[in-house]
Amino acid sequence: MAEIIYMTALSPTMTEGTIARWKKSEGDSFASGDLLLEVETDKASMDYEAPKSASLLKILLPAGGKAKVGDPIGIIGKKGDDIEGLMASLTKKSQPASEPETSPAQQPATQVIQDVSARLDAAIESHNAKETLPPAAKDVFTPVSPVSVPPSSPLARKLAKELGIDLRAVKGSGPQGRVVKRDVETFAASPRTQTAQPDVLVSQPQSAPAKIPVSGKRAVIARRLSESFFTAPHYYLKKKVSAEKLLALRQFSAELAQSTEKASLNALLMKLAAEALKRHPEINVHFASDYIEQFTATDIALAVALDDGLITPVVRDCANKSVRQIDTEMKALIEKARTKGLAPSEYEGGTFTITNLGSFGIDEFTAIINPPGSAILAVGAIKKEAVPQEDGSIGIVSMMTLTLGCDHRSIDGAVGARFLRDLALYIEEPASVLL
Repeated sequence: MAEIIYMTALSPTMTEGTIARWKKSEGDSFASGDLLLEVETDKASMDYEAPKSASLLKILLPAGGKAKVGDPIGIIGKKGDDIEGLMASLTKKSQPASEPETSPAQQPATQVIQDVSARLDAAIESHNAKETLPPAAKDVFTPVSPVSVPPSSPLARKLAKELGIDLRAVKGSGPQGRVVKRDVETFAASPRTQTAQPDVLVSQPQSAPAKIPVSGKRAVIARRLSESFFTAPHYYLKKKVSAEKLLALRQFSAELAQSTEKASLNALLMKLAAEALKRHPEINVHFASDYIEQFTATDIALAVALDDGLITPVVRDCANKSVRQIDTEMKALIEKARTKGLAPSEYEGGTFTITNLGSFGIDEFTAIINPPGSAILAVGAIKKEAVPQEDGSIGIVSMMTLTLGCDHRSIDGAVGARFLRDLALYIEEPASVLL
């Protein structure tokens, strides 16, 4: 018997998905567990496996289409099964309920006001045309005109708008030069309207801005970061640190491994941050309304910029791994992220996040906390600066700025300050981690 297949949640955070491609065509048969289609989720491309052995009778959502979790995407069953009933039920569900006709007595108040206003304008126009009132009395009926538009009646403005006439070019014959309906009609019928009017300023229409569709990943980024920023009260701590010995350690790591490839700066920072988190477990937490969850593992996420948005691959248990292990794992995760092959377990659940814009030449910046963590470290560029030395001389030192963002619900200012102080010490004196 034919049945509908629906978009399912392929990751814990997935609320909708985009069909990347169907692996089966209409009429193809497949076995339970076969790859039926590929779905692009908020972070990666996921495999949608066939729930049972059957044939694909109808594709309801083609490649490129978006569907929320629970939306129908196809019909499966045995070849020859009748699907007309299912198609009819889907069509019926998609049709909006017809709206009842509105009687004059039930018209919205805005419509009634517009009708009364139009009738009043007509009465005023007719009354002024008869010139039965002195000029001073007629002024009572003259509404205030918009800025840069000459005094005119509502009917005159409406007619001018319909005919595309600039009221500034029309000479009014009403009281005190007020433009009335007959003035617009006379102007429209005159030959002058057919030629250019150099004394009238006409604004040229501007080209419409491009509208870029919001991808599923971008929508999720917007939702999650908005929730984080407006729910968690952020505060920021900033500290400049010397990167001289960190750079020397990076060079030494290459010599020690007898390799020309140095360990990445991010891997070194992740290792040192993990050591600082071991000594300050109160930073490795998550605020959960009625309790604060303290993580035992140092699972550090690194913000990675892709063409279609941001993703945060996570290296698990960094405190118990070497810099080389962290570096190797992170490079593999970044490569998978670029090919949209990351599994949810590889980018969710980071307890602390590092984001580094130093390669873009950014001196310092603030970052939004990446849930479920309560803190994020923003790293700026390493730059040579003149720094006073202990002997009173001025030395040229490689410096960088660290900015720690914390959730004040779970991390007090002094707690965040102690963590950043010690992390700065580890960066400036890496050997201190051993003490």
